[in-house]
Amino acid sequence: MKAPGAIDFHVHAAPPGNFTPWVREYFRKNNPGFFDRFSSGVRRDDLLTYLDSQGVEKAVLLSEYAPKTSGVIPNEFTAELCRGTDRLIPFGAVDLDSHESPEEQFEKAVGTLGIRGFKMLPSYARYWPGDERLYPFYALAQGAGLPVMFHTGTSLFRGSRVKYADPLLLDEIADEFRDLPIVMSHGGRPFWYDRARWMLSRHPNVYIDVAGMPIEKLPSLFPNLAAKADRFLFGSDWPGTGDVGAHIGAVRSLGLPAEAEEKILRGNAERLLYST
Repeated sequence: MKAPGAIDFHVHAAPPGNFTPWVREYFRKNNPGFFDRFSSGVRRDDLLTYLDSQGVEKAVLLSEYAPKTSGVIPNEFTAELCRGTDRLIPFGAVDLDSHESPEEQFEKAVGTLGIRGFKMLPSYARYWPGDERLYPFYALAQGAGLPVMFHTGTSLFRGSRVKYADPLLLDEIADEFRDLPIVMSHGGRPFWYDRARWMLSRHPNVYIDVAGMPIEKLPSLFPNLAAKADRFLFGSDWPGTGDVGAHIGAVRSLGLPAEAEEKILRGNAERLLYST
């Protein structure tokens, strides 16, 4: 029987027009096939066919509100793209410039749209993760058992403000909301890996998704990778990369124990997504 595929915890699924010009240029350089296949729109069946070809069984699709930096993928768009299949899991985003409070946005996203988690982009949308306006939102996510992801580390995209993406900025949040699953996307790349590693040691509710990280270097960046394998999640950052399958293969080539490898590629994601 065929082994189950990976769960990709970090996918940006939207047509090129939803992204800023410099992000489109980045995608065009790194994944020209994205434009060939999805330039007129991202259709559910086409996306699932692509994921099949890459060895991905399920994928978390991320919304975003960062018009000055990367673009906008509305929660409504993501929810609709995921509707009708259990293979696509919709994650929402919060817009601090909206007339609706973060709590109101949460209730609409979860209660009306069926959103299953959230992706925060502090360095793209230019806010501190500890902004007091977000604390009621974090409390709601904790109460619902929904994971909240944060972009951590650098970005090449114009408009980004890296100061907002230090993993240590999540320390207080992780301590105040100890039952809130917090995912540090990109692990603080490239000069905050040590801080991300420390966050794992201090907070049992903190995870790292490896999207946009040099997977072959994970064992040297995180010497306790095998011991902490239950805290790492596979992510591709597609369409920033054009070969998700190669990234899955890179994880399989690390020489980790089979149990650790399975946790990173799908087990941890299943636990975060389906434990409530």
